[in-house]
This record gives sequence, C-alpha cells and structure tokens, in this order.
Amino acid sequence: MRGRLLSIKKTTLLRLSFIISIILFITATTLTIILTREYDLWFFIFCITIGLHLIIRSILFKFDSSCYFGCLLFFVGVLYVYCLCLNILSHYLVFVIIAFSLASLLTACFFKQPFHYFLAYSLFFLTIGLSLYLINFISLWIFLAIIGVVVISLICRFMTI
Repeated sequence: MRGRLLSIKKTTLLRLSFIISIILFITATTLTIILTREYDLWFFIFCITIGLHLIIRSILFKFDSSCYFGCLLFFVGVLYVYCLCLNILSHYLVFVIIAFSLASLLTACFFKQPFHYFLAYSLFFLTIGLSLYLINFISLWIFLAIIGVVVISLICRFMTI
C-alpha cells in the first residue's frame, strides 16, 4: 500500500514523531533552565524540535513546503545554539541568512526546484556581503550595492523561469 511504511500507517508515524518532539522539547527546555540558567533558549529548542518534525513530515508525505520550513526552523535553532556556544551573537543575523540559504538548497536538492538553487546562491552572496559589512571590511554603500545586485538578479531569474 502507498499509505504505509514498513506496514505502519504514515499518519501513525507522524503522530509518533510529534509526541517524541513534544517530549524532547519539554526535556531539553527543563534541562537548559536547570543546568545553564538560559531562559530564552526554549524558543530555539522549540524551533529545532518542530523543524525535525516538519522534516519527517516532508519525508513521509513528500511536501516541499514542510521541507523548506522544517529545514529553516531547524537551522535557525541549531545556528543560535552554535552562536551562543561561541559567544558570537552579534553576528547571528549572518547565520539566519545562512539558515535560509541552506533551507533553499536542501529543498532544491530533494525536490528538484531550480528557483531554490538560485535563491540559495543569492542568499549565500548576501551572507558574504553582510559578514564583510559587520566586520567593517566594506562600507554601507558597497553593502547596499551588493544587496541591489542580488535582488535585481533574483528578480530577473524569477521572471525568466
């Protein structure tokens, strides 16, 4: 049957994934509050667990929107923890754009959508420009020119698809 995976209904697997995600979220949030006294980390743990659930949903039912949003939430959460561990939260905006780029790249790879490839590359170049601006290597005007070129090329690519 098409609605089963290893003789288990896909909706049952999705419910099990949701229950495991909730248990993982409650456990991880409780441990971080007790052990590290980080009270704002619960949101990013929520992003990681719901992102994993949505990725499992996209694998089971082949939904590209669940893949994109799940990867985005997962990478936003993981990259925040990464920035927190390395104490580089001032550059977190760069990592958020990287999360969008990685989500677009994974969606393009799994679902063969050519626009997402170009979106991933555009966001990657935007990330390079933003990181150079944040470390004061380029001026604001050069950074705005990079944004303009990226946006115009993205619009042209969208119009030609």
